[in-house]
Amino acid sequence: MDLSGSQASDLDSLKSLSNSITDELESISSQFTIGFGSFVDKIAYPFASTLQNGSDYLTRHLGNMVIECANGRASCGPTYVYRHHLPLTSDSGQLSEVLDNVTIRGNLDVPEATLEALLQSVVCLDEVGWRNGSLRIVMVLTDAGFKTALDGRAAALVTRNDGECHLEPEEGFYDYSRGPEQDFPSIYQVREKLIENDIITIFAVAEDVVRNRISTDNIVYRELAEEIGRSRAFVQTIANDSADIVSVIRMAYESVTRDIVVDSVSGLTIGIAPVLNCNLTSDGRGCANVAIEDLVSFNVTVTMDQCLKDMQTRLLPLPGFGNVELTLVPICECNCSSQMISNHTSCNGTGSLVCGACDCSENDCFNRGSCDNCTRECISCDTYQVMPREPHNICIYICVLCVVMQDTIGGVFQIVGSFGKRCQCDNSTGAGACPVGRDIDQVCSGEGECVCDGEKCDCDCECGTAPLSGHQYSGDDC
Repeated sequence: MDLSGSQASDLDSLKSLSNSITDELESISSQFTIGFGSFVDKIAYPFASTLQNGSDYLTRHLGNMVIECANGRASCGPTYVYRHHLPLTSDSGQLSEVLDNVTIRGNLDVPEATLEALLQSVVCLDEVGWRNGSLRIVMVLTDAGFKTALDGRAAALVTRNDGECHLEPEEGFYDYSRGPEQDFPSIYQVREKLIENDIITIFAVAEDVVRNRISTDNIVYRELAEEIGRSRAFVQTIANDSADIVSVIRMAYESVTRDIVVDSVSGLTIGIAPVLNCNLTSDGRGCANVAIEDLVSFNVTVTMDQCLKDMQTRLLPLPGFGNVELTLVPICECNCSSQMISNHTSCNGTGSLVCGACDCSENDCFNRGSCDNCTRECISCDTYQVMPREPHNICIYICVLCVVMQDTIGGVFQIVGSFGKRCQCDNSTGAGACPVGRDIDQVCSGEGECVCDGEKCDCDCECGTAPLSGHQYSGDDC
């Protein structure tokens, strides 16, 4: 909880509602545990005054938030970054006792050390008392923005936050000891630790904080939740005095458990297939609208985006429900090519099934560009070896007829001639050319068909007769 001066009424509400909070949690789960920690800011100017109250002009004018830390309150104690007052416990009475001894603190600026406090509550597993195999939730109660990495430069704090646990035992609480030495953590650091320790965060913040930017140096909480990840961070609006904290806790719990999703893993493509009581989420990453105590079942398929050299162990995160350990054994080359099945029914009986795909290269009777599943316009035609006649030309057999097509500008193929079954003839001059008429400059004088068989092309004149005499054309060129 944020214990800066503006949170005075929120603290009063929390104290008066502590028993109601534990009763609500008990109605949700009989195995709940609850803890409490508080945060404010670093003891460094300009975040907070480091001078004794009233000692000089600076304290009297800039340090008045320390002296008059909340409306109607005479004073409050010195600030701190984070203190963990109550490790997780099932004793509901301890929360009320701890809250009675907590007081509001003072600082100078608006944004708080929220992320630094959150990070400590996440990485200090033993001090906080996190249980293995449990649904882990941290609720952050605040009415202000937050500081992040590089904001510490304003107080000459340039040492990068190490992201480690630094809670030291004091009388009645654990105190964060590295606040005056390190910069604030980055959003990325917080996100990685939340994932690593499988903890979900709920930001319970005043409505004006949710909707508006507190400072140009800070990102508002809905944007922060997006950065952390929609399955790892949620935002709930709360009344300015936190009087609705009990209902907010239930809504927050339902938000966390409503969807059961699989987090993305770098380098892996993950697929989800519903099995039992699972309605896929809009992004297909898991099951949506799951009620409390409902059982869902789904299958997960994992594909590597690129081949790994060695066997690896990876964690597949299900936020709030733990991690599934995967042992990945890469198969980079298929040994299935030796198990080819010719004329497979999946390939319309005209191609070979190799490694789950159709190989149509053995079937020479095909129509260019329609080799999917070995479909052919010309299934019953004679087949011959398909050979390219020359660069950029493709010889295609369509029902015994060999057609040469030339790739033209723009990728359009244009038919340039009809030839023999082995593409050994053409309509041009030279060896193997079809005869051209002596009187009419056309192949076979335009009155016969060029027949290419073997290495020679001859004119078949039987198909043409003279219009006046009715006699059949004859001769080498008809």
